[in-house]
Amino acid sequence: MQKLKSWRVWISYLGTRFSGSQHQQGLDTIESCFAEAFEQLLGKVPALVFAGRTDAGVHASGQVMSCTFESRFDERTLPLALSHCLGPDINVWRADEISSRFNAKRHSVGKRYVYRISSSTRALPFERLFTWHLRQALDLEAMQKAARYLIGEHDFESFRSSQCVAPHARRTIWKIDVKNKDEHIEIDIRGNAFCHNMVRIIVGTLVEVGQGKIPPKQMEAILKAKDRSKAGRTAPPHGLSLDEVYYPDNLTQAEIPENSRFPRFPVTKESWPC
Repeated sequence: MQKLKSWRVWISYLGTRFSGSQHQQGLDTIESCFAEAFEQLLGKVPALVFAGRTDAGVHASGQVMSCTFESRFDERTLPLALSHCLGPDINVWRADEISSRFNAKRHSVGKRYVYRISSSTRALPFERLFTWHLRQALDLEAMQKAARYLIGEHDFESFRSSQCVAPHARRTIWKIDVKNKDEHIEIDIRGNAFCHNMVRIIVGTLVEVGQGKIPPKQMEAILKAKDRSKAGRTAPPHGLSLDEVYYPDNLTQAEIPENSRFPRFPVTKESWPC
């Protein structure tokens, strides 16, 4: 028997061939692929809401989507059915039946993005889809010092695209970790929300710090300038992945400082009606 159910769907994808996550007329996007998959499974397409928008070429291991529809699927069979219809570049790895009030975007507490850089002189072909290869050693300590100026609630106008349509750039970043991992540099950025290209511009600016083009202390002046031209380049999309979306019921690994205050945190009945 079919039953009306609401879902929180957890998704991973290789973003290389897609024109981003959000539907764009005539272009191959993550949303258009899901629309085709639901058309096959249900004969119609439910309203699909993604936790966040990823640019063309950006990957995800922890994107989240919400939707409501009538079917016989359960938490085990829905991921299998969707993944079968989506092809090899997209995978649904979890589906939670959830309150009909849940909205993947509106109820997100924050997100974790990870950017991966290789400064090795040896370029490995199988890493080219996931790593920005620079062939230049970076000053990790200088990058770490510069990153500290961005922690907290700030106006990130200097770090968003001129095409960003958000009404303002005030955001909270609670963690930026720049570290070596397996001969790579990983930049782990966690915040409540991000403007268009914000993570990639932050990374591009940190790389210029690591190259000695920008002193670490200048990051404070760049932030206060609220001028995109003062920040560094926009890092290429293929090094970036949306790794986690945080909700009130999965905050264990988010590492949000207890004294933080930003929209939807601390969690209240109004911010989490589920």
